[in-house]
Formats: sequence, C-alpha cells, structure tokens
Amino acid sequence: MGKSIGFFRKNKDSNKELVVLFEKIQEIRAKSSDRDWENNNFVQELEVLEGRVRRKTLKLLERKKLKTADDFYRASFIFHHGKDYKSYSIATALAAISHHLGDPWGKNLYAVALDRLLLSIGLPQQFGTQYVKKGGKYQLAPFNKSTTDKERKKYLVEPLRKLKTREKELNKKN
Repeated sequence: MGKSIGFFRKNKDSNKELVVLFEKIQEIRAKSSDRDWENNNFVQELEVLEGRVRRKTLKLLERKKLKTADDFYRASFIFHHGKDYKSYSIATALAAISHHLGDPWGKNLYAVALDRLLLSIGLPQQFGTQYVKKGGKYQLAPFNKSTTDKERKKYLVEPLRKLKTREKELNKKN
C-alpha cells in the first residue's frame, strides 16, 4: 500500500489529476456543517462542482488514465455522490474494480453504491447502508430482509442492529 495522504491512501502511481479532484471535493464535504447542507446555495454549488469532476473523471477513464486500486476507489467515490442510477451504476462498477485490484475498502464502497443504485431504480437496498428522511425523521431505507449480518460483514457493513442504532442517533440530532 502507498502512504496515507488526505482522505485515503495514495499509491505513487495514482493519477495525480484525479487525486486533486477527489481531495478538493472531500475537503469541502469534510469541512461542511449541518447548516451548510440546509443552505441551497452551498448544495447547488457543490452539485455543480461534483458534476464537473464526474465529467473529468469519465474522460480520465475513457483515456485509460486510471490504473491503480486507489484510482478506481476515488473515481467510485466521486460517482457514488451522484444523483441518479447512471452515476450509481458507474460507482458500483468502479468500486468492484478497486476491490479486484486490491483496495480492501472497495468492497464496502461497492455495497454503498449498489444500495444507492437499487434504491434509485425502485428496489430495496441489499445491505442497508442508506437512510431516507420522511416526515422530518431518518429511517433505514427499505432493504432486503434476507441479507444476513454475515453477508454484511463480508462487505465491511455493520450488522443490522448497529444500522438501527445509527437510525436512532441520526434522529437525536434533529
């Protein structure tokens, strides 16, 4: 593994342009507050920036400039913040490639992206990584009840009881 920088590892062979794009977005997200997310201007500006970054990332992918597990992880992370099934589909595929190339967290990002993809096309999520806000309260989005905690663990997702506890914690903040 490469040395740690910013939010994730950095392989010396990582695409430098992608690292910069990724770090810029992650820095904004990390420094944001709940108040920022209630500000429509902040959200719109971030969505515009992330849209530009997704387009640039697609160009890097088309030009075969992504090579390392870290590259595919970062690209997946960028797409999983999209707003539609196309972005989530790309994120799911890129996370699978990241894991295949050796990123241990690629499989977790795969689970998150797959859950977002399934919800975006009207199906229940597989692992239970996503929450929705209804009537001012967060709740675990519909999920496949046959998914076991053993399966969740395989994808580095917390057990169902912890996901339910998180739901309560999210609602304490409101």
